[in-house]
Amino acid sequence: MKKLIPTIVVVAILIAGWLYAANHNYFREEEAVQAKLLGITSADIEAITLHEGAADKSSTLERKDGIWQMSQPKGYPLNEYSVGSWLDALSGADQEMVVEESPKDVEKYGLGSTATTLDIKVKDGRELKLVIGNLLPAGDAHYARVDAGPVVAVKNEAVTNIALTRHSLLDTTPFNMDESNVRTLEWEGEAASWMLKASAEGDTASEHAWTLNGKSIKAEDAISLIGKIKNLTTAEDVRKASELKGAIPRSTLSVEQQVNGHETTTVYRLLTTTSETDQIWVITPDGEWAYTMDAAALKEAEKFPESIKNTSAVPSDTNSSSASSESDKSGASAKSGSSDKSSTSAAASGK
Repeated sequence: MKKLIPTIVVVAILIAGWLYAANHNYFREEEAVQAKLLGITSADIEAITLHEGAADKSSTLERKDGIWQMSQPKGYPLNEYSVGSWLDALSGADQEMVVEESPKDVEKYGLGSTATTLDIKVKDGRELKLVIGNLLPAGDAHYARVDAGPVVAVKNEAVTNIALTRHSLLDTTPFNMDESNVRTLEWEGEAASWMLKASAEGDTASEHAWTLNGKSIKAEDAISLIGKIKNLTTAEDVRKASELKGAIPRSTLSVEQQVNGHETTTVYRLLTTTSETDQIWVITPDGEWAYTMDAAALKEAEKFPESIKNTSAVPSDTNSSSASSESDKSGASAKSGSSDKSSTSAAASGK
């Protein structure tokens, strides 16, 4: 019994220690009190100035008459979907936990002058400053701070949708078309000229009958060609078309579409310049903006019809093809029979 006493005491101490730790939440992660990071709705936001890190590449977006526009550095065209998603991300972001209530050194969190910063103006006249800092040691969240408040943690997913760049907010695709609306796509230039045309029948692109330079092609090839062009994007900021010096016409793309029963035709001009001969610029139909495009991708789209010349021809009459095939077979059989007879006669003569 005496030998068991020390063991019993140790077990009792361990049980007591476990109960104490459990009552003081040592075995559970502290539950973070979630709160909205900014406490506003997307409809409250009237303007945002985005500062992109150390270079202070600033961009200002403002809501005017319900429409978002970029006012600084220039009135670049915006992607409405991207801007809308950005506003929703800002208003919907949560703070996961408070890291430090009254920080004296924000640099250690990456919240200094080189951090991504958003200056936000809201309808009630307030101005909020949101700063996004470094990753937390766990790697699942970033440090953030609103105005002079506490340093908090914000999940990576939210930060990805908030800390955007100017380029990610721009409309980077010059070609505005929809496969189902396209009736004619015509490319004219020195390197290539072709015309893609759709029949009036059908509501979707796959239901249309398509021709390329007057010859029938598969719908999937026509859709692929349209998609290859409309999905071309620029990797740089757009420029005012008036800024291009020494522009040399290269080719044009005319797009005829039928939208809500109305036919529209837009013409895109493709240019090169004497100073940048390896770049191709696409001028929007209104003549205002110039998009620098990847020359290789544009040339691939330009030459795309050549790749489907021998692969997408649609047979005009399957029955006549079958009949021709049967005729060929009959002819072949007749010739074979005639040949056999000749061979037999020759053999008989030999005898």
